[in-house]
Amino acid sequence: DAVSVRAGVRSERPVLFDRLLPLGGAVVPGEANYLLFSTDLPDLGRRCAEKGILLRSCANYRGLSDAYYRTAVRTHAENERLLAVLREIQKEAR
Repeated sequence: DAVSVRAGVRSERPVLFDRLLPLGGAVVPGEANYLLFSTDLPDLGRRCAEKGILLRSCANYRGLSDAYYRTAVRTHAENERLLAVLREIQKEAR
């Protein structure tokens, strides 16, 4: 139900926020069910899509560049999958 979804987002948002930080960019704090973050990983959107993860590019947002993405705050398992893919891409970029 909607109450449990909101509670899940509320508990997962700070965890996802903290775990996105080591990816080389910044994470914008917020209260919504998504997080805006930047990264120095090149072509992240395409590379994530190839691994089954969809990120919203924010390159067309006024004042943001192609280094900015938006991701939904999902269940713990889904967030872990996102983070695993991001770490994998980070290792590949080295």
